[in-house]
Amino acid sequence: MARRHVTEEAPEIAIPVTPMLDMTFQLLTFFIFTYHPLSVVEGQMDFTLPATGDAKARTQDQVDPDRPSDTDLSPKGALTVTIKAQPGSPPTGEIGHIKVQMPNGGRELSFNQPEELANYLKTIRDTKDLENKNDIQIQADSALKYARVIRVIDLCRSAKFEGIGFAPPEEQGAAKQ
Repeated sequence: MARRHVTEEAPEIAIPVTPMLDMTFQLLTFFIFTYHPLSVVEGQMDFTLPATGDAKARTQDQVDPDRPSDTDLSPKGALTVTIKAQPGSPPTGEIGHIKVQMPNGGRELSFNQPEELANYLKTIRDTKDLENKNDIQIQADSALKYARVIRVIDLCRSAKFEGIGFAPPEEQGAAKQ
């Protein structure tokens, strides 16, 4: 008996491309609409940081955290703005009191609102009382919210103070001594 070889043709399969393209364009549109580049969300803040200087310790074991710093980090002739948090338990993180200290032990002024500070900084910047008209130092309580400190930084920038430095909070400075 002779074998017959029967060949059957396979049915042609049609892949629907249109729904897949529709879904791909919908996903692409979703990602384009929800994409937020970091440069828009995050801001850039310029700070005046202390110079690194020469390292005194060669290894981590040689570092003495109780030793006071031997370099003066505060800019010469700069105003010092001290921001106190509102008292309370638990702390709210809001600004309670603002104090401005003139350089070299000069007069001290107090403010209750950041807007009062902004007006004063704009007027004092143009007077002859300041030797260094570009630098300002901020000393903020550790209980303050960062947004409140950033608000004061923005007020200093709007008053044309370009060199903004930071001092440790008073409670931290008192604890070290």
